[in-house]
Amino acid sequence: MIKDLRYIISIVVALAIAILPSCTPETNPDTDKEPDTEIGGGDGSGEGEGEGEGEGGNEGGNEGGNEGGNEGSVPEIIDNNGVGEDGVIALDRACTAYYLGDVWDTGVADYYLMLSNDDLGMNAATGFEVPLHQGGWILYLDLWSTISENTADAVLPEGTYTLGHGRDMWCFYDEFSLSTNNYEQVKTEDGWRYRIKDILFKSGTVEVEHVENGYLITTEVETTTGETLSFRYEGPVTFEDQSDDEEWRNYLDEDVDVKPVIGTLNHYSSYEESNCDNYVIQLFNVDELTADKVHPNVAGGMKLMLDIYPELGKGLTGTYNIGTLSDEKYLLKKEPWVYYPGCYWGSLALGTFLEFVDLDGTVLYSVVKSGTLTITENEDDTYTIVADFVTERDKKLTCNWTGKLEEL
Repeated sequence: MIKDLRYIISIVVALAIAILPSCTPETNPDTDKEPDTEIGGGDGSGEGEGEGEGEGGNEGGNEGGNEGGNEGSVPEIIDNNGVGEDGVIALDRACTAYYLGDVWDTGVADYYLMLSNDDLGMNAATGFEVPLHQGGWILYLDLWSTISENTADAVLPEGTYTLGHGRDMWCFYDEFSLSTNNYEQVKTEDGWRYRIKDILFKSGTVEVEHVENGYLITTEVETTTGETLSFRYEGPVTFEDQSDDEEWRNYLDEDVDVKPVIGTLNHYSSYEESNCDNYVIQLFNVDELTADKVHPNVAGGMKLMLDIYPELGKGLTGTYNIGTLSDEKYLLKKEPWVYYPGCYWGSLALGTFLEFVDLDGTVLYSVVKSGTLTITENEDDTYTIVADFVTERDKKLTCNWTGKLEEL
């Protein structure tokens, strides 16, 4: 079925981005922390490095991410944060589109597409794309409608799609539909930094019309923070056929015992009001990693992602149980000695999960739904990490490793 729904926006680009703390916690879908972003790129010349951490799977860290823009002129800005005089955000490119077919055998087909008004840069922390310039937007739409007769040349049906939490006819599915906005750039001594936020939808509609040059797609939504957003795209959309897969190949549906050879550690933040710190640990079973040290870069490679909350100032040593997400779905109830549960958000795996690179390059995931994690700091500055998890597919995910954690 969907080979890479978690990687659906992961088109390879040359520029890199790192997640930093932001000032809009209410719009961050993975947690309530503040998602600022540092982007490589710009109109000038120069080189640099960026650093950052993350929570809920948006782990930061960027190496050589500021290719141009550090020492050069002010990067391009899209006026008025991309909003036109009519209040509409005009999108002018269809970056990715998949026809997924009748994936649930319900007689309803899934059409997934990504539209934008900007060039895209890559978040080195996650491998996913974000708008490259201030005022840039990405709109992700997961639309359900009638099955296309020709899957190799699928056509998105005309009609009105209404936001909902289900895979029903004419549904605009809230689980995998959202927008991303690059809304501010700031010049620092290290280069240009950008704030990028992900915005979830509370209600809305998508109107699809067939026009001479392809499609007219008009989107009107109310966000979970009460804002109103309007998007308009007119142009061609070519859907890649992924309807012939027989199963959800992005799920790793088997027991796994991870045997790490490398471990890294990020201290994201401290929450005095909740009496806890937030750390992100990555354990890899291979030493061939991407340049940003975020993903395994070879078939058979695994990353065990641990998003943990020890008691404030107490270090890592302790036993962690699964945390509780609020009614806002992705917001963790912060308290000592919990880990962020594994979950999917759009094209991302968040929280505590396993990432696996299959032999054909497909990226598979197991997200953690229960179990315990025990960490012990040893006298020789190593850590012993014992994980005894159960995944969302009711499979065992275990690890027993002792080694040093490289601080990023």
